[in-house]
Amino acid sequence: MQRMPVIAALGLAVALLAYGRPTYVGYSGAPGSRGTCASTCHGGSGGTITVSGFPTAYEPGQSYELTVRHTSGSTISNFNCSIRIASNSAIAGTITAGLNSATYTHGQEALGVHLSSSNKDSCKFTWTAPSPGVGDVKLYLAGLQGSSTGGPNTAIVLTASQLTGLAEGESGRLGHIQLVLAPSIVTRTLVQWVWSPDRDARLTVLDASGRVVSRVRIGQTVTAPRRVVWQTKDRAGRPLAGGAYLAVLETSDERLCRRFIVR
Repeated sequence: MQRMPVIAALGLAVALLAYGRPTYVGYSGAPGSRGTCASTCHGGSGGTITVSGFPTAYEPGQSYELTVRHTSGSTISNFNCSIRIASNSAIAGTITAGLNSATYTHGQEALGVHLSSSNKDSCKFTWTAPSPGVGDVKLYLAGLQGSSTGGPNTAIVLTASQLTGLAEGESGRLGHIQLVLAPSIVTRTLVQWVWSPDRDARLTVLDASGRVVSRVRIGQTVTAPRRVVWQTKDRAGRPLAGGAYLAVLETSDERLCRRFIVR
């Protein structure tokens, strides 16, 4: 009889170990955080948590609604997410909680977001992009599904570049790469892209929803500038519909984004 309280206490401790971790914060995996809320402490591979709504290129001061959900398997036990400037611990913009989410601050990981309660299929929150001049920002997310001691976990890192809004013919330049759109409002069938990379580069064209419509891979070149003529067609060879598009020029460590219009 005297052992019952001890056994009950041990049972409670085990329960807290199994179910307490979904309330933990400060584990998004961002620089300055305590690691990732899943793989650092518990869980296994194979998570299916996704993030949608985070832009490839952001407009300073613009707000974006982000959705975190799982695509298969158990509900989300918890996730931690924060958005940082480049690859350091400085906060990039602001986060406002929404459906099934809550913000947190823990130690060096200020202004993160997680589930407001455990075991949800999805949640939403709003990220407001920082002021001009910040440059690249990174979203860090670590999440866990199912059991807090053995469920599958997910770790995500996404990058968004500041959208440039140069006039037609002006040169967008970042580090070693350069991108010029001529014209920036397309009324014919061709767009001219000019850049001067000193390394392998790739050009990706996205529609307004962020869907990839075309890719152009460029080998290394030491001569600059260099011109490429691209027909305004998608990867299936179909003409692009009218509207706004985004050109993203990338190397292994740099990214430059420009908007253009198809009419």
